[in-house]
Amino acid sequence: MTKYILIIAALIIGGFLSIQGSINAQLSSFLKHPLQASLTNFLVGTIVLLLLNLVLRTSIPSFSDMKSIPWYLFLGGVIGAMFVTSVVLLIPQIGVTTMLAASIAGQLIIAAIIDHFGFFGVSIHAISLSRVAGIALLILGIMLIQR
Repeated sequence: MTKYILIIAALIIGGFLSIQGSINAQLSSFLKHPLQASLTNFLVGTIVLLLLNLVLRTSIPSFSDMKSIPWYLFLGGVIGAMFVTSVVLLIPQIGVTTMLAASIAGQLIIAAIIDHFGFFGVSIHAISLSRVAGIALLILGIMLIQR
């Protein structure tokens, strides 16, 4: 039962991505450049995370802790900035549904590869025919959305 509750939570969070993308695309129309909308998004997010860390009284990582982290683990922030900026640029051109369906298809393709090989320390989940079929159906869904 817990697994299904977590899946429902993930569905709700996914819905928030549609709202976030739409808001950021509209925010971009009020600013001088789409990158300003992305910057504003991350600035607000940073402030919220700082406040949460203060409220929850988490400690700030030390410089030596930060130095010991492999460089590629910092790419999450780069990828996040690329995603938010892409959403701002693409939603006005292709729509929210197409943008998010295509981004989800891309996520699933890479996720299946990560799962299959256990990259980044995740447990291995072999690529199966049903996983490939699910991804293929999502790609078919993107084509249907475009009709």
